[in-house]
Amino acid sequence: MTNKNPTFHGAEPSWANACVGNNGQPSYVEYSEGFSKAANILIDLVIKDRSIHLSVDEFVYPVCFNMRHSVELRLKGAIDELIEIAKFKNINIQFNSSGSHDINIIWSFFKTQSENIDKRYIAANQKAETTILDIAEVDPTGQTFRYPISNDSQKHLTDISVINFILLKEKFNELEKDLDSLHKLNRWLHSEYNQGSFTEKLSRPEIFKIAKALPRVEKWRDAEFTTIKDHIKAEYRLGSRDFSKAVDIIKKHYNLAPLINAPLPLRGISEEKLLHFIDIWFKENPDFRKDRDKPYTEMKFDRTSMLARLIARSAPQNQTWDLFNTEVDAEYLAGIETLFYFARDREFVEYYDRLYESQLAQANSTLAHNANLKDDFMHIFSKSNAIDNFLISLFALHHIGLAERIIGTYGLEGAFKWLDDARSGRLFSYPDFASY
Repeated sequence: MTNKNPTFHGAEPSWANACVGNNGQPSYVEYSEGFSKAANILIDLVIKDRSIHLSVDEFVYPVCFNMRHSVELRLKGAIDELIEIAKFKNINIQFNSSGSHDINIIWSFFKTQSENIDKRYIAANQKAETTILDIAEVDPTGQTFRYPISNDSQKHLTDISVINFILLKEKFNELEKDLDSLHKLNRWLHSEYNQGSFTEKLSRPEIFKIAKALPRVEKWRDAEFTTIKDHIKAEYRLGSRDFSKAVDIIKKHYNLAPLINAPLPLRGISEEKLLHFIDIWFKENPDFRKDRDKPYTEMKFDRTSMLARLIARSAPQNQTWDLFNTEVDAEYLAGIETLFYFARDREFVEYYDRLYESQLAQANSTLAHNANLKDDFMHIFSKSNAIDNFLISLFALHHIGLAERIIGTYGLEGAFKWLDDARSGRLFSYPDFASY
């Protein structure tokens, strides 16, 4: 163990101790935030002071250095994020972040590589590029605002003369917003590509557009299909194999298969069995509508009555289970669990299949150690929001007819605040930059 540095170490008060190194695990993004905030604080202080006590002539150097360095770090962080996205497409990107400090080089690398991976980067890059290039022109390597003289003994900033703090704040804050949008795009695309709904030549939204352009599957033997197919291949520069890969994804995708009139069935449970579950659930919950209108009241804990409540609850649960025990197998249980938890998690629709496989494995494991699936089944059946979640999942999976049938059968029109959003797709909408 090394001796404690007399300057850089922890002390009291504890709130003043900053976590660094392995105690903080900061990335380029976290590092950049500190420099960015420092620049903004200094800018605001100088502007408020109107350069009376805090001279713009003195503060311009630490302000611009912090600004420039935060941008360098943000771009390096963006490259790290892009490297992870590229892996989904089996593209190997390598960049020496620790040895690269020239913003021109860093930006050019990110811009070229990102737009090669996904066209959605083009618009995001265009917004940030102008100010990034301004910074790169004045201080490409981080020396201009650190030292008055260059390595070649040349005085810095002789071509500029004055820098306005008000304009500086405006341009920097605008760039920060653009870089934030770029960061959000990186995070979104990482999640999106992780779903696997893309090909070597087509992104997820491009496959969505192709699905919308295709005719219903029963017309695929008609001349119309051949015409549309040839148009799509020409527009996206696809060979026959590339087109087939897109079609395979469309056929297996819960959002896309209905567009070609080939909807996918629910996993693990048939519509008839789901309707039977819902019918019994409503019979066991006759005050469903009334209970939804009641204000929430906290349950008081009464240890003496807990046992009585548990005993009272076990009898109706046994009666309910008797109605289902002959039909509930691992697939059935996984089916209703997946419908319930998929709505709770609100992930990409591809998550539905992964969640089902996970729930099915868990159900089979339960069967291997227990005689039946009663406890897990009753856990879902006893949920007060079971119908909410089932309907949300059905809308998300494009089983809209079944969802509307349930709503009509049980008089649920107006019972859910989210219903209009589910019908319109707003519950499952994507960010503007996804262009779906």
